Amino acid sequence: MDAMLEPALEAVVADVRATGAPEPRVEPSQWTGDPALPAAMLWSPDGSGVGIFVRAGDSPAARVAHAAEQVQEWVLEERPPGAPGWPPCPVHDADHALSAAVVDSTAQWVCASDRVVVAPIGALGAPDGG
Repeated sequence: MDAMLEPALEAVVADVRATGAPEPRVEPSQWTGDPALPAAMLWSPDGSGVGIFVRAGDSPAARVAHAAEQVQEWVLEERPPGAPGWPPCPVHDADHALSAAVVDSTAQWVCASDRVVVAPIGALGAPDGG
């Protein structure tokens, strides 16, 4: 796996595991054909897959947040219809999902409604993170 993409994906997949959400099988794949866009494939149990990528020129935090947005979309597609958003917002009793953002140079999960920082991406379920 690409050295810029791997740590970004590791953080997000840690949150997937910590929350019990469906977990993709991740395989390296340079499907973009562009070395400035390190990429991989996320595979579902049914054999369907989706490509994800980060931008090599972005900061590490921006790469984590961008990977989180893409994995979040994959998780939402894998969940049953009507399931609440992922990751759920603990600030508003899971009314909506959290959003990935860069806050103070760190990739964070934030409340999509009021932008309150909930946890660093990669720390959901940790004693001091969401």
